[in-house]
Amino acid sequence: MTPFRYHSFDLRQLVSFAEIARTGSYRGAAKTLHVAQPALSRQIQNLEAALGIALFDRAPRRLRLTVEGRELVTRLPAFFAHLEQLTDAAKSAARGGIGHLRIGEAGVIATELLAPVLRTLRRERPDLRLSFHQNTSQGFFDDLLQDKIDCAFTLLPPTHTELASLRLLSLEVGVVLPPGHPLAKRPEIPLEMLRAESFIFAPRNANPVLYDEIIGCCHRAGFSPRIIDEVSPRPRVISQVACGIAIATLIESLKHLCIGGTTYHRLVRPVPKITCYVAYRQHDSSALLRALVDLCRKRAKEKF
Repeated sequence: MTPFRYHSFDLRQLVSFAEIARTGSYRGAAKTLHVAQPALSRQIQNLEAALGIALFDRAPRRLRLTVEGRELVTRLPAFFAHLEQLTDAAKSAARGGIGHLRIGEAGVIATELLAPVLRTLRRERPDLRLSFHQNTSQGFFDDLLQDKIDCAFTLLPPTHTELASLRLLSLEVGVVLPPGHPLAKRPEIPLEMLRAESFIFAPRNANPVLYDEIIGCCHRAGFSPRIIDEVSPRPRVISQVACGIAIATLIESLKHLCIGGTTYHRLVRPVPKITCYVAYRQHDSSALLRALVDLCRKRAKEKF
């Protein structure tokens, strides 16, 4: 991106020039702008000096635009209109009317909560722009502190004093079995019954909270899982389960990913769970962000 630079003329001078061109005289422009005529003349002289061009032919008792002046005056209406749009957009964004939300989202609650919340928000604000970013929970906290995103849906509450969070919901973790597995007819599977199975996990650095929760639940069930591979993304994991290589765990809200004859089953005794939060900067004044958080709170309260 090209660096911005200061110009030696200002908006007041451009408005004065445009009004002189519109009225055809300094006197007429001074009257409509409520500016003394000598002050108006100085503004135009300063504008011409800054641009290095003459804007008017100064013949006696006649005011005529130069070629350069005509070119400038034809472009100014679009420029002023853009300034008005810019001002209106900024004011509207402050009220939450339009704007841009940068959302950190790891995919775990998109179906359950985020998708319906964003649909509601976009119905209320059809001009809303959204962008999505991927990271770990800790990575999202760093992104928030560096103002790279506006909010993040995480599996941990932030500990930094500049960040706030709202607890949204807890999601259960189940197991995906390959076609023809002996336990495939059971809707619920006690975790201890999987002690002899081989597991495919997602890499711990991709989701350390989920990884540690599953390991901890296996330990409480009396065994350590035999992990034969760590694979991502999730569809690739499911594909390997479909080949009969091993079994895998999956958050319930993502069970629609089961393909190739694989089946999702709830785990019990214990039930692995992860808690989801929306995190944001403590003193962010954005009305748009507040609207998103309020909708998340309402949705979580109604559904979970």
